Amino acid sequence: MDMNNQTNTAELLTTENEYWVELAQALVRLEQNSDFQKLILQGYFKDKAADGVSLLSSEYVRRSGVRGALIEDLAAISALQEYFKYVKNMGIIDDSPIDDDEDDASEV
Repeated sequence: MDMNNQTNTAELLTTENEYWVELAQALVRLEQNSDFQKLILQGYFKDKAADGVSLLSSEYVRRSGVRGALIEDLAAISALQEYFKYVKNMGIIDDSPIDDDEDDASEV
């Protein structure tokens, strides 16, 4: 790999990593906000999820045909939780040094 290519790749990775680090930092700030904690972390992730799970076996839900919509609501909760986990994982900064000598050795 030539020097320009290495520089461009490093800049791209740094820019992309900065994006995820900024998102992860924003998420940490949100999670510290009491309104966010009440509305999303408690109200949506816990209370709404628990209510939805308990309704799945309800006779009314089975008879009325709303079980599918209820399952979609639970899937939406799960999807948002997974997105938050993804943001946190992508925002982890890898401080290990990049060894350019390894790339140079592989080209020989």
